[in-house]
Amino acid sequence: MEPTSTRSGSGSDQIERASSTAKETVERVAQTASAYAERFGERAEALLEMKDNWVEGAREYVREHPVAALGIAAAAGYILSMLMRSRD
Repeated sequence: MEPTSTRSGSGSDQIERASSTAKETVERVAQTASAYAERFGERAEALLEMKDNWVEGAREYVREHPVAALGIAAAAGYILSMLMRSRD
């Protein structure tokens, strides 16, 4: 039989190794998550900029062609109302 002190030392080593492995895994996951968050942040900024460009373009079109914009809005409203009515 082995002495108790040897067994507890071996258990302590196993705990230390498991702790070290868990720490490394958590660090890798955190790095990966950080990289993905950065990519999503960049993509979100690009999409917001694209939205701003579209909104500004629409505003310019309405300023330059107010009657056409009103006609387009009326047509879009009519089409949407017909689509909603057909679902009832």
